Amino acid sequence: MALKTLNKVDENDRQEVLERFIAAPLEQNFPQEVVALYLDCSPWTLAKMRCESNTLPFKKIGRRVAYKKSDVLAFEESKTVNSTAQYA
Repeated sequence: MALKTLNKVDENDRQEVLERFIAAPLEQNFPQEVVALYLDCSPWTLAKMRCESNTLPFKKIGRRVAYKKSDVLAFEESKTVNSTAQYA
């Protein structure tokens, strides 16, 4: 399986994609490449998360995977900690 990444896109285009994500309505769906860019991870990490846990909800539309912006923001918020002691 070949997952696309936005790593080879120039910095201006990457910034534009991030700005579109931030400005979008909460109910808008985004492909895994955009979500991976926003969360600063790889699409492979998202694929692994889909197989191993239910922490980040996603939609499967045919062969396409999509994430709702509000779910991505909620996931990001759930990962916020105040100290490393919270990991224990």
